[in-house]
Amino acid sequence: MRFKALSDKGKKRSANEDNYFINENNNFFMVADGMGGHAAGEVASQTAVDSTADFDFDLSDPLASLKTLTFEINQEIIKKSQQKTDYQGMGTTFAAVIIKDHRLYFVNLGDSRIYLYNKSSQSLKKISQDHSLVADLLREGKITKEEAFNHPKKNIVTQALGLEDTLDLDKGQLEITADDYILLCTDGLTDMIREEKIENIFKENTDLESAADELLRGALSNGGLDNITLIVAGFNEK
Repeated sequence: MRFKALSDKGKKRSANEDNYFINENNNFFMVADGMGGHAAGEVASQTAVDSTADFDFDLSDPLASLKTLTFEINQEIIKKSQQKTDYQGMGTTFAAVIIKDHRLYFVNLGDSRIYLYNKSSQSLKKISQDHSLVADLLREGKITKEEAFNHPKKNIVTQALGLEDTLDLDKGQLEITADDYILLCTDGLTDMIREEKIENIFKENTDLESAADELLRGALSNGGLDNITLIVAGFNEK
């Protein structure tokens, strides 16, 4: 697999509470967007990274392995939040994938996202489902996609790792091809760039490295109001 990962604190935040982790041996990619006061968000997302780095993946059942990892991270963040007052209420989004035998296995919790861009059809498809107040309103038909992008409460997540013992994971698997790029990103990207523009950036940048660079530039030039983290991955080109 080829990939490029980028993370930037943006133009308005004093620190970067996003994190990402890549395990090339397992074709594993993840992003995490931490939340909580007193830099606890950074602790929560870093806990996701540390737990993942220590995790023993079972590639005979990638989806089950991803689910187990997610629940382990959740319990570890909860445990840390109980040990220090400043960490109470901290949490993190979590979007992770394993790519094996031209299949994409994924889990998602929160409002970070997973997309597929197909080079042949030149189309972008959102794979993950957001856990957020605005996403619920959109699915219920109470607001339009345009209203969702500009909604004042679009950053309110309804689920995240570290907040509750019970998790309702967005998870699944699908077949992918050598023509697909996989994009994982935090909302610092998708709050700044509409999906139509993300699709156009992929159309205009035929290699994943330049596409990743342009996505970050676009988010920053549109304001960079939050931390921005993204990973673009694809199959090695012959």
